[in-house]
Amino acid sequence: MKSSTIALAAVAFSAAASVTHAGAQMHHTNPQDHAGSAARAWTVHTMAQVFPILTASDPFDDDSRLNDREAYLTQPVLMLGAVSPRGRVAFDLTLDFEQFTQPDGEYTFGGWGEGFIDRRHPHTLLHELMVSVTPWTGSAGTLSLSAGKGFAPYGTEDPMSRPVVKYPTNHHLSQVLERWTVNATLLHPAGWSLELGLFGGAEPTDAYDLSNIESFGDSWSGRLTKAFGGHGLPSWELSGSYARIEESHGAETEVVELANTALRYEALRPSGRLYGLLEASKSFPEDESGYWAVLAEGQLRTGLHQPYARVEWSTRPEYHRLGAPGTPEFYRYDHDTHTDGATRWVIATLGYGRESATAGVSYRPFAEVQYHRVSSERGGVDPMALFGQRAFWSVSTGFRLFWGGGPMRMGRYGALAAHAPTAPVSAGSASHAHHTP
Repeated sequence: MKSSTIALAAVAFSAAASVTHAGAQMHHTNPQDHAGSAARAWTVHTMAQVFPILTASDPFDDDSRLNDREAYLTQPVLMLGAVSPRGRVAFDLTLDFEQFTQPDGEYTFGGWGEGFIDRRHPHTLLHELMVSVTPWTGSAGTLSLSAGKGFAPYGTEDPMSRPVVKYPTNHHLSQVLERWTVNATLLHPAGWSLELGLFGGAEPTDAYDLSNIESFGDSWSGRLTKAFGGHGLPSWELSGSYARIEESHGAETEVVELANTALRYEALRPSGRLYGLLEASKSFPEDESGYWAVLAEGQLRTGLHQPYARVEWSTRPEYHRLGAPGTPEFYRYDHDTHTDGATRWVIATLGYGRESATAGVSYRPFAEVQYHRVSSERGGVDPMALFGQRAFWSVSTGFRLFWGGGPMRMGRYGALAAHAPTAPVSAGSASHAHHTP
């Protein structure tokens, strides 16, 4: 990793740490000193994170064409949120600095999207900029409207907030993010919520691409969720989502339908805080066969210890790669090109993290191992020609560093965000303010 990148990231996150420390001081003033003004004060929260990580791909075979190592800073994010005194208005801002710390992507075998394959693409600098208004609350429920650049109401939360550091293969089947969108949310007291979104379907092509505002209104999505169980915060969530996305590829316009169903569990048990997710996703393109993915993951947080695991079974598109194996271009493809076929993947991940905190900083060393098995699905794509083998390993280790909070469930706005405040930093905490994994 270049020294200039490290220096840039260090400056950015030193500043973020100062901001989040100041924000934490704002939250810890004596409420008695402000009893008269509390009802007129806005609530502001800030959080920053960055994960220094080392990934070794196929480390057990020196002769493998995948054998490589790289160190970088992944998922460097600064978040700012503000809520009006009565919770009627809220702002969410998320800046993502991956373009500076990993401009060539991150080893993520089985991953694909936005011109990267077997590497996860950097997300856009402006990851989220949303404003939410809650105009009506009554015995029949709560209605909120949200607008800006962020998550369309579809699928499950951003993998950034979940236990496994490496993103899952289903990222582009199970989330629709970084779109200019207008979302409406109706939350019923019985635990039902209905979200509808109208957005621009075009995916960004680089970290500074804001052009999908030009296609606003050509795509839409909806998500129906039932939360049940538990006391206070629900233990179970069952959701179903649908999205119709229109996107231009060169002179052609492609329409893809997506469907997702998910069952999520999180609760405080005698052994610690237990989290689990089971989801299935499928795409339905107009002119070709679609892709599907099934994912199961879980984590147990007990004291300082955080073991976790994930299993994925999925198909993904294969494209003509811009370079030969062993070159950086091997992990890139033309975003506007047609697919060559598809491959089928089984990926098993096993990991362990440990949580500690001091002076408002949570540092969580982790290590995770991934086993990949790939086979041809259609189109005659031969994994042996691509990788030189059909099964291989990767190993990653590093730290998850947080200032001013912990991982949050991203993409829930308005009425739903009221049930997901920022998670506090606490070493070995068994519970968080908003059922985060």
